[in-house]
Amino acid sequence: MTANADRKLGPFFLMPGISRVNGASYFLSAMIAVPMMAALSFLQPLMVRIIGVEREIQGALVGDLGFFQEILVLLLTPFVGAAADKVGRKPLVMLGSAALGLGYAFYPFADSVFMMYAYRVIFAVGVAMVATSITIVNTDYVQDRSRGKWVALASMTQGLGIFLVTQLLRKLPGTLAADGLPETVIAKYLFWGCTAICVALFFVAAVGLSSHKPAEARARDSVPTLIRAGIDAARRDARVALAYVTAFAARGDVLVVGTFSFLWTQQAAEDLGLGVAAGYQRGGMIVGVIQGSALLWALVMGYILDKVNRVTGVIIGFSLAALGYLSFGLVSDPFSSSIFLPAVLLGMGESSTIITGNALIGQVAPAALRGSVLGCFALSGAAGILISTGLGGRLFDLWMPGAPFVQMGIINTLVLVGAILVRRKIQRQQPG
Repeated sequence: MTANADRKLGPFFLMPGISRVNGASYFLSAMIAVPMMAALSFLQPLMVRIIGVEREIQGALVGDLGFFQEILVLLLTPFVGAAADKVGRKPLVMLGSAALGLGYAFYPFADSVFMMYAYRVIFAVGVAMVATSITIVNTDYVQDRSRGKWVALASMTQGLGIFLVTQLLRKLPGTLAADGLPETVIAKYLFWGCTAICVALFFVAAVGLSSHKPAEARARDSVPTLIRAGIDAARRDARVALAYVTAFAARGDVLVVGTFSFLWTQQAAEDLGLGVAAGYQRGGMIVGVIQGSALLWALVMGYILDKVNRVTGVIIGFSLAALGYLSFGLVSDPFSSSIFLPAVLLGMGESSTIITGNALIGQVAPAALRGSVLGCFALSGAAGILISTGLGGRLFDLWMPGAPFVQMGIINTLVLVGAILVRRKIQRQQPG
C-alpha cells in the first residue's frame, strides 16, 4: 500500500490507483483537448469572411457565437461534473472528444449565420464534457504535495498544444492559397484536420486514461444534490469561492485571446490591402509569442506555487494578468512591433491565472465532493466566457479592437482585489 501511495511519474506523486501510463496519458490528452476546444475561435474569422458578414458587426457576431456556446456549456457543466462522480471521468472525455470532432466536421458546411449557431450546439456539448472531465482528471491523478508543479506542467503541455495549432494556422492558409485553393476548400481542410485530431484524442483517452472512479465519489447522491454541494462548498470556504472567481476570469482570458486576436489581425490586414493569409500569419505570430511566454513562465509559476500560500499565488498571478491584458489591449496596431512586449506579459498572466486557479481548487476541493466542486469551477469559467465574449464582441465593434483585452484586464484586477481580501481574512483567522 505504501508503494502504491508513493508511486511517481517523474517528480510527481500519483494518487493510489493511478498508474504512470494514466498520468502520462492525462498530459497528452490535455495537450490535445485544450487546443481543440480553442481552435474554433481561431478559425471563426475565416468562416465569417466566407459567409460574407459585414465588417461592422463581425466582432459582435463572433462574440455572440461564443456567448451562445457558453450558455449551453453553462447549462450542461454542473450535470457533467455530477455525472463524472457517477459514471467516471474517462467515458466523458471520450464522448466529449467525439462531439468536438463532429462539430469541426460539420462547421465548414455552414452557409449562413443560423447554421453556424446550429453547429455550435454540437461543439458546446463536447466542450462541456471535455473541459469539466479533464479538469477533474487533473485533480484526481496527483497528490497535493506535487500539485503546484503538476498543474504547471499541465499548463505547459496545453500551451504547447495551442502554440503548435496557432503556428499551423500561421502557415497553412498561405500555403494552401498559394496552391490556388479557394477559401471554402481551405476552410474544409483546416476544420477536418481538427476533426482528425479529435479522433486521436478519443483513442488516447480510451487507451490511456484510468477507468478507476475514486472511492470518495458520491455515486449514491442525486444530480441536484451534487450541484448544491458544489455551491455550498463556496459558502463554507472563501478559498473555494475565490477559486470559482479565478475560473471566471481565466477561461475568459483564454477565449478572448483566441476569439479576438485573429479577427483583429484579419481586419488590420484588410486595412493594409493584404489577404486572409497575411492576417492569419500575423495572428499566429502574436498568439505564438503569447503562448511561448506562457510556456516559459509556467514552470516558474509552478515552482512559486509550491513555495507560497496558494492564495498568495493567485495574487501574484492575477497581478501579471491585469498588467498584461491592459497593456496589450491599448496597442493601436497589431502589425506594430510595440505589441510584442505586452504579448509577453499577457502570456505570463494567462498561464498564471490558469495555474493558480487550478492549484487552489485542487487543494481546497473536498475529496468527497470533488466532481461537484470542479463542476461548479468549470461552470464559473463558462460564466466568465459569457461576459468576455458577449460584451467583448460589442466593445470590439463599437470602441476599438483591443477593447476585449482591456475588459479582461479590468476583470483580472477585480479578482486580484478579491484575492487580497481573502488572504487578509485567512491571516486574521490564522495569525500564526
